[in-house]
Amino acid sequence: MPKRKSTIRIWLSLAILLVVIVAAYNWATSPETASEEPLRQRQLNSLRQWFARETGNDVQPTKVTKSASSSGKGERESFGKKKTKLKRKDLLVAIPSSSDRLPLVRGSRLWRRDVPSLIITEFWSDPDKLTKQAEFEGEKLEKYGEWREAWGCMKIGDVRAGVTPFLAAHLHGYENFKWMLYGDDDTVFFIDNALDMLEGLDHNMPYFLTDHLWFPDQFDGRGGDHRKMHPNRSAPRCLPCGYQDPLHQPNGTSIHVPAGSYRAPEGCPCTLETLCRGADNPGYWGPECQWNKASHPGWWYFAHGGAGAILSVGLLRSIEWAKMERRFDVDGGVSGDSQFMAAVFDESGILPTDPGYGFYRPQMTLFDPGWRGEQARGPEDWGVADLGNDPMGIIDRLQYSLTKGHCSKDCEDSLQHMLTTHIRARYAAGDVLPEDVQNFTYGGPEEHRATVYLQHKLATMYDRYMEKKGFQRN
Repeated sequence: MPKRKSTIRIWLSLAILLVVIVAAYNWATSPETASEEPLRQRQLNSLRQWFARETGNDVQPTKVTKSASSSGKGERESFGKKKTKLKRKDLLVAIPSSSDRLPLVRGSRLWRRDVPSLIITEFWSDPDKLTKQAEFEGEKLEKYGEWREAWGCMKIGDVRAGVTPFLAAHLHGYENFKWMLYGDDDTVFFIDNALDMLEGLDHNMPYFLTDHLWFPDQFDGRGGDHRKMHPNRSAPRCLPCGYQDPLHQPNGTSIHVPAGSYRAPEGCPCTLETLCRGADNPGYWGPECQWNKASHPGWWYFAHGGAGAILSVGLLRSIEWAKMERRFDVDGGVSGDSQFMAAVFDESGILPTDPGYGFYRPQMTLFDPGWRGEQARGPEDWGVADLGNDPMGIIDRLQYSLTKGHCSKDCEDSLQHMLTTHIRARYAAGDVLPEDVQNFTYGGPEEHRATVYLQHKLATMYDRYMEKKGFQRN
């Protein structure tokens, strides 16, 4: 009997202690008391607590500190570009998502910290409530919008993915940003590298920036089934207006253009006329600038949505929202990235511009680089050569450089200029999760927890790398 009483006392003491801990936690994280903590630390703590709940891994995010280099450049090659002192507040992140994928949105908060963000979800997801919830969690720069589902497309979110950049710009206000970072909810942007790349570019010029384009690998103009490839260096694109690079010559005449690449002219802006008249690319264009080696933009010639793109406010201003609202009110029948590129070309006449640095360096891709060669991980890859989608390759290179101090010239060059990586949530779980995370059963689908794990690992390792190299911006 005394032993039973002793056991009861122990359990009561534990229960009282638990109540006290919960009450203290609720008081500490309530809106009234949370304001006593600096916003940045509150955001990181909020992310850390959420990440621990979702994955069972209590990993400390990297502490953000000022770089030893006030310019944020270190020894990176920037080729004398004029500095415009871009800041994170000059950017806008636009992400299409859905209510069942919101763990991925929350997982992306670390890499997009201090950057205004607009998340477009289904029309029944109550964006006002989601915005208030994000604000309560310390994310005052995270807003939500809504768009309907599409039942006649490849995936039900395709129309929403296509309309997201136009809707996000309309909701946020064109006067409130200079550049939009547009990608999937499992795309990771490397913000400091993006800011460095955008220095010297005019945000009022209509730019559609990417070097990760779908294009037929073999195309003889006679129809038939041809292998589709992304990224494909033979896809038509421009270089930025006034592009500076020791390897560059105007109008696609440089002897350093890699074999098999489209000979890109400078685009001021990049239009069909610029592409077909500006460089010697035999077989691509007819005498009246008609397509010979590609179908209409948006049909096997389009920017890969998972790799992301960077859009200037000048481009988005040139496209009337009312037209986009009508255009995307019907199902497009193709993928969201295809619909987006077709809409941009139809309404503005603008085609993609390669950021430039990787154009003359065939070992590099800036948007979603990959090193493991062709891969086919699902039915959508059959007949497609996917040469990107290698987040683990980036992690391995970051880890090696952080441990050894250097990972080879090409490796360091890629890490210092890469702009995005695409995790591909539905294939992440089996490849990357450590056993303790795989066995953790609470918190959502396995692939979502695997993606959050990778989002966190990429963001923290990248921050550590940039800080160690002296490239981290204020």
